[in-house]
Amino acid sequence: MQRYLFQRVAQTILTLVGISIIVFGLARLTGDPVKIMAPPEATAEDIERLREHLGLTAPLPVQYWRFVGLAIRGDFGESIRWQRPALGIILERFPATVLLSASSMLLGLALALPIGVLSAVRRGTAVDAVGKVVALIGQSMPTFWLGILLILGLALYLPLFPTSGFGTAAHLVLPSITLGGFVAASIMRVTRSAMLDVLDSDYIRTARSKGLSDRVVIWKHALSNAAIPVLTITALQTATVLRGAVVTETVFAWPGVGKIAVDAVYARDFPLVQAAVLFMGAVFTGVNLLADLLYARLDPRIGYGRR
Repeated sequence: MQRYLFQRVAQTILTLVGISIIVFGLARLTGDPVKIMAPPEATAEDIERLREHLGLTAPLPVQYWRFVGLAIRGDFGESIRWQRPALGIILERFPATVLLSASSMLLGLALALPIGVLSAVRRGTAVDAVGKVVALIGQSMPTFWLGILLILGLALYLPLFPTSGFGTAAHLVLPSITLGGFVAASIMRVTRSAMLDVLDSDYIRTARSKGLSDRVVIWKHALSNAAIPVLTITALQTATVLRGAVVTETVFAWPGVGKIAVDAVYARDFPLVQAAVLFMGAVFTGVNLLADLLYARLDPRIGYGRR
């Protein structure tokens, strides 16, 4: 177990190093931030002094190593736009992203698990057909498109919820449906497939022959043994929700990490973009690592490092 954990942590660190190289390079392809920061009357000497003050005159490898050295100590530099530590801004916005992601995941799981199980149990019936159509639509529709439709339908034509913003439970409804719909579709399909495999197993037939009720057989024995693939897709979807929150937060002006990252890209705010991407990358890889470690808990047959 310790060896497996060490390998996974090493892979996580290598992944973050790769992310840091990519985001460092891509951030500089967006253009020179000094052209945005400098006033129109600034002279060439003023622009050069500002560029030197920001550390942009050094060669790119030197800038990268300087960035990595500071990032290891938790210093991602100061936001060019906000004139504040970039990591502090990210940590301020992260609770809003967590709130939106958690509500979306809860909504997605609340829809996906019962519908996926019912589709498998009632295979070939109208319930199964409706479940498959709903899953197909949910996976096919882009989140930004669903968000715009929800704004048009439930915020403008039927003014039930606010179009954007943050602060009340009503502000959370439309963004959660937008993200949760995609999550529900993915988990629903995997739950149905996993349950179909389990329901054909010998031990399920044995449990039925012992006179156990359908409720116990399906929700206790079958669903618990179908949990591994469901856990895998749930972990992946949690990471997807964090990534998809960038689009949803922008559509609904939700003040999370995704929204501030998009604003930072438009402002060519290198430190804030780098801090946001690396922070979300660390969360992404951490969620996947946690899911891998939970496998052994769910299925005792899985033993990391056993011979």
